[in-house]
Amino acid sequence: MTQTGASETARDDLSQAEIVTVHPPGEQALPRRRSGSGVDLPGKLDALVADLLGPANHASGRLREALEPRSATGIKALANDLEDYAAYCRRGRLTGLPASEDRLVRFIEDCEARGLKPATIARRMASLTLVHRVLGLGSEGQGERVKNALRAVRRRGPPAQRRAGAIRAGVQDVRSPPTKAITLQAMLAACDPDPPGLRDAALLSLGYESGLPVSQLLAVELARIVEQDDGSAHLLPPARGEAAEGETIAVSSQTVRRLTAWADMADIRHGPLFRRVAVRRLKARSGAAPVPLRELAWNHRTGEGQLGAKAARSARIEYAIGEHALTPAAVRLIVKRRARQAAERGFVDLQGRALDAAIAALSANSLRRGLVQDALSDDG
Repeated sequence: MTQTGASETARDDLSQAEIVTVHPPGEQALPRRRSGSGVDLPGKLDALVADLLGPANHASGRLREALEPRSATGIKALANDLEDYAAYCRRGRLTGLPASEDRLVRFIEDCEARGLKPATIARRMASLTLVHRVLGLGSEGQGERVKNALRAVRRRGPPAQRRAGAIRAGVQDVRSPPTKAITLQAMLAACDPDPPGLRDAALLSLGYESGLPVSQLLAVELARIVEQDDGSAHLLPPARGEAAEGETIAVSSQTVRRLTAWADMADIRHGPLFRRVAVRRLKARSGAAPVPLRELAWNHRTGEGQLGAKAARSARIEYAIGEHALTPAAVRLIVKRRARQAAERGFVDLQGRALDAAIAALSANSLRRGLVQDALSDDG
């Protein structure tokens, strides 16, 4: 495939009339998702606090300045906590802020009744305490009754939790016989040699071998992958906290080939390696000769061509590569989609409810969890 801006090729496994175009990063804008663009979290917080304070109080603007040093993840958590508290207040027709100590204790009880984990409930209270402090609304969140309620929640322990499923390596030959578990090899076999398939194969392979948290995996760039003479590579993991100087992760030659195939197809030379791929499909269309003027309908509108002529068009598939890294939510969807495709193609011997349950248990961290289990099995 030649790379001259967008690249075009005819797919061997489809009709030769079908044309595939790959637009490298930045060449085409990706379509907006149905959910819209990213949420303005500080703005969302302002709106939440204004709603909780009521129409007579306009102190919510102070919160934006206090949140400037915080990370996007911290702001998102704060917004989620306040949104949950606001929903509680709406159900009880209560004015949200300031909250009395008695109200906060009842909110803790409500959170526990809904099955929230003790750590989540404690975070809810920490967020409400922060908002009270920033807005000068008192310190009821640090009262003795609130502390005792949190201690009681911790003592009773968390509700039964569904642990994330593990994606273990599995056997190389996924065809005979199919496995009873969703494995890495089965998911790799379900990845087609198109841009989304190449990306997903590289992502799954490196995600398992590196054992990196998804946030670090999505920050990997080509410059951090140092190839060796034997075809393998060393990965310099993105810093997280105080990472050890010179720390490296071994990457197999198979994974290096998958990474190279994806980077070459997507024409990625710098920046995050794993990105969104937008797909646009156009059906083939037969051409039509021009129609004489005397044969045109009286209400004919000039469109494509002259006097009703239509140009023939081959079937096309266009792939547009994004400029930004995937989100953790996107990785979770990729893991679940490839797991289902592995079962649909006969690489996994699961069906019906058993398959649905196995897929529901998977998360973006399932690859990392599988690596740990495989390592423990090898040691044993």
